[in-house]
Order: sequence, then structure tokens, then C-alpha cells
Amino acid sequence: MSISTNPTDYVYVPLRADLFAELIRRSGRSDVSVYVENQVQDFLEATKGDPSIWSAEYIERQAQDTDQEFIKKYGNPSRGYQWQNLFLPNGSQIRMTYRGDAHYAYIQHERLRFGSQDLSPSEFARSVANNTNRNAWRDIYIQFPGEADWKFADELRRQGK
Repeated sequence: MSISTNPTDYVYVPLRADLFAELIRRSGRSDVSVYVENQVQDFLEATKGDPSIWSAEYIERQAQDTDQEFIKKYGNPSRGYQWQNLFLPNGSQIRMTYRGDAHYAYIQHERLRFGSQDLSPSEFARSVANNTNRNAWRDIYIQFPGEADWKFADELRRQGK
């Protein structure tokens, strides 16, 4: 990020003189504006989307922006990939661990994407396992959009989800 020298790119905020003097003493610098700016940036990042701090209008706008980003990246959240009797909505994450390494794919625009390839779950499992035959139902875990837990594909199939 480049630092602007244009005075109209800044807003000047009154700060009590005793606080300003204490910042200078503690930091050892005469220009503490970078410190103050970093603190404000950290606060904004740490509280992004926090409904106890920000207005309902801000939260609603964040949700709309997030929805638009999701749709652009993954596609319509009500659509997805049908794997036999198991429906995987757009944005679902797919994980398979092989020889201690976790490999991830995801559902994007009604396709299972692994790297730059569109694959079936069986092709994904076979690709991860160096083209050896695998039972994808017993090798794959699924994380649905907005959920924290990973679910075993075979268990989801048995439940008819």
C-alpha cells in the first residue's frame, strides 16, 4: 500500500494532548499517526460483521456483499452437484486424506472442482490416490456451506441426505 502525500486523502481527528504526548513517550517516535492508523485497522478487521458494534444496515450490506461474492465464486447456493442420492450444494468442500496428506476439492457451479479439473467423486478419490481404485464413499468427507463439521460421505449416503 502506497502512502499518499495528498492532504485531502486524510481526515484529522482531535486527540487529547496528554494522550498524544503519552503515545510519543511510549513509542519513542514523534509521528504516531501510523500507530493510530494500525490500531484502527486492527479494530475494524477484528470486529467486521459484529452485530453488537455495527449498525443493522452495515450488517445487512455485508451479508449482501458476501452473498454476491459466494454466487460469483461458487454459483447459486440452491443448486449444486448430485452424487447419486446425495446432493452437494454449491460451495460444499470435499476432503480426502491419503498417506497423511489432506486434499481438497469443492463444488463450484454444479461441478466438483479439484485444482483446475472437473471430476466425479470417484475420479477425485482416484486422482488423490495416484490412480489406484478407491471407494469414494469411504474416502471422502464433506463440509456443507456455512457448517463447521466435516461429515463422512458414506454416512450421509446411508442417511439419504
